[in-house]
Amino acid sequence: MHGRWLTLRTCSLILLVLLATLSGCVVTYRGFPNATRDSLPKDHVAKPIFYHVEPIIMSARGTDRSGAFLLMALIPGYYPVVPQVDPFGQPGSRAVGRTLTASGMFSDLIETQNPPEAGLYCRVHFEPIQPSKLVQVYLGSQVVFAYTLIGAFIPAFSLLPYYTDEGGTTVIYSLYQDNQLPKVYRYPIYKKGAGWIGLLPFAWINYFTTDLADAVEGATLQFLIEAQRDGNL
Repeated sequence: MHGRWLTLRTCSLILLVLLATLSGCVVTYRGFPNATRDSLPKDHVAKPIFYHVEPIIMSARGTDRSGAFLLMALIPGYYPVVPQVDPFGQPGSRAVGRTLTASGMFSDLIETQNPPEAGLYCRVHFEPIQPSKLVQVYLGSQVVFAYTLIGAFIPAFSLLPYYTDEGGTTVIYSLYQDNQLPKVYRYPIYKKGAGWIGLLPFAWINYFTTDLADAVEGATLQFLIEAQRDGNL
């Protein structure tokens, strides 16, 4: 009897932790280039490159990174609405460096914030693609509810379901040669998602959808293909 009570208590604690940490939303990314490593040029002469990746800044009403993470914890449906959210660990931003390394197109990668006087340099940053006005108003009402009615004591559940597929981010690659900017490459990535308290039991689906890191990898590979084709790499 005592063993069954411990098992029931353990299951209850696990369920409580899952409900407190999972978000009531399902999100995937679409519309980005589907380039693969197999599409990279095979006859490219490897050369060193300097580069810098600006972290993805949260774009929800001027919210900074820590504030956005707090809102993600308080509001289960927050993540799909906000155009730019790089989850914990910044997998989206870090995907650029990983992809450049894995491409095998460069003899050396040197990360630096300022372009050198001589050599190849790439600056990568992200611009938000705003969702529809209706979705933005819906998000604003949730934020007001979270802060004015319940503060940070309990989650502000998304009682009304919503769907969005217009927001996202644009990855911008500014490629410099000897401190001159010959071309800028832009690749939009769209976030498609739904939020609702009823989606809490299905939050595990996010582990099987296309995440931001996959989308940024595809965009970075497409950038390498096009830049090499244009004679800029």
